Amino acid sequence: IKNLGKTFDIHCGGIDLIFPHHQNEIAQSEGYTGKPFVKYWLHNEWLLVNGQKMSKSLGNFYTLRDVLAKGYSAVAMRYLLLSTHYRQQLNFTFEGVDAAKAAVERLNELIRKLQDVKGSKESVLIKKEIAAAAEAFEKAMDDDLNTSEALAAVFEFVKSINHHIDGGSIDKKSAVAALGFLEKVDSVLGVMSFEREEKLPSEIMKLIDERERLRKEKKFAEADKI
Repeated sequence: IKNLGKTFDIHCGGIDLIFPHHQNEIAQSEGYTGKPFVKYWLHNEWLLVNGQKMSKSLGNFYTLRDVLAKGYSAVAMRYLLLSTHYRQQLNFTFEGVDAAKAAVERLNELIRKLQDVKGSKESVLIKKEIAAAAEAFEKAMDDDLNTSEALAAVFEFVKSINHHIDGGSIDKKSAVAALGFLEKVDSVLGVMSFEREEKLPSEIMKLIDERERLRKEKKFAEADKI
């Protein structure tokens, strides 16, 4: 009642509701109030499962609860949903959820690396890379919430910062700035973890160190085995 006669900023819904449901809403509201009903309409596309429309008759109907019961995390699901523009069809597969999980792990691995960076000399180059990544991220989000392009900008930044870390060309101050950028990005995405994990057993830490050594030596097959 208190919103009667107001124009709403955003109205969301699926493309299946455009006609006749949303047309009816516009006609009823604007016919009664005489004011524009909504400024922006955000209609999301169909969700596909393994390339087909989700339906119980095809046996490909899953709720979020079903997916979580299979051991997948809510964060991986959130990332998967963000990876495709909301106006494009998302093809849900469990392989896609696995890829989303790996992407989230890559983000969190970079956060842990940045938290462990030491050094005192400030890097002007990384400052520029942070600014460029921030501009690319914001431009994508301003383009009709283009989350897939926004994530591409983030991972271009991840690739670059990993290169600096592996090459020892990043200092503590730059690492803190990079973490600040990732925290700002995650205030929108909500998929990263900035909390330090509990201390791992020494044998696990040795394996992590060995994996990093092999990666720096470009012995990727051996590193992947670890």
